[in-house]
Amino acid sequence: MNISGVVVRTFPGNIDTVRHSLERLDGVEVHGANEDGRLVVTIEKESERDIADLLVHMQDVPGVLSASMVYHQFEDLGQQEAEQ
Repeated sequence: MNISGVVVRTFPGNIDTVRHSLERLDGVEVHGANEDGRLVVTIEKESERDIADLLVHMQDVPGVLSASMVYHQFEDLGQQEAEQ
């Protein structure tokens, strides 16, 4: 499982619209937003390629000024199950 942390920027007046658009994307969760137009988002996908594709798609969401990955982690769920 791949998990990435993303900071999304928008104009303050677009926060609610952008938030709702992002929340409709599969694998995306919005954790918070502030009044200056920043949203804290995580993406969970099976492959790094899926994460990259979704990040590019997020940048094309109307109202998004930028979407920047700030964190990425890969967890091998099969290995975790084998260790238990």
